[in-house]
Amino acid sequence: MKKSLVIGMFGLVTVAATSFGAGYIYMDNYNSFGGSGGPPITYGIDIPANGVSGPLGTPGTGLLDGWTVGIYYANGNVLSQVQADPFGTAIPSTLYAGFVLGTGPGSTASIYTPLTFNTPGEFTSVNELNVGGNAGDLITAEVVAYDTASGSYANAIWRAHSAPFTMPTTSVTSLAFSYVGNYMPAFSIGVPEPTTLALAGLGGLSLLLFRRKRA
Repeated sequence: MKKSLVIGMFGLVTVAATSFGAGYIYMDNYNSFGGSGGPPITYGIDIPANGVSGPLGTPGTGLLDGWTVGIYYANGNVLSQVQADPFGTAIPSTLYAGFVLGTGPGSTASIYTPLTFNTPGEFTSVNELNVGGNAGDLITAEVVAYDTASGSYANAIWRAHSAPFTMPTTSVTSLAFSYVGNYMPAFSIGVPEPTTLALAGLGGLSLLLFRRKRA
């Protein structure tokens, strides 16, 4: 009798855990394969097409090879607490301390992968991203884009983030998945912030003075 009661209680707990589960989103703005068809991420003015050097991308057109997309997010609707960023290139966690960088499977996606699809400025991940909480919860997020060669958004000079937005999460088994592209605002890769340029200039000047001193 007691054994049956324990098994029954375990079953209820299992059902409850399965019903609530964790919240997931999908890093996708691609317009095919059931994707969202959200706004493309585009080039700003004087941005290298590959994010490193060489020919410039055409302003207003979708990014090509050489760029990666990621996401910073926080649980709940915290839009009113996120600071504005006129240059659109700050690290999101400096705009709101509660933002965390998405990590693990599904947290990043490559833009315009010719072997998979050939739509400039669009991206799709092969995995869903676990953002915690329960399915149906809201998160506040900023999508980021940066040159792949830099290795991370924080290390990149040519980079940008979207304006903050909210979106719901779904369960990993949902038939109506929550695609980032259905909620994120359009944005373009921008020029470095003046502070970034100033720091780079100071670094170069220090190196030059050091070399002159040694000579």
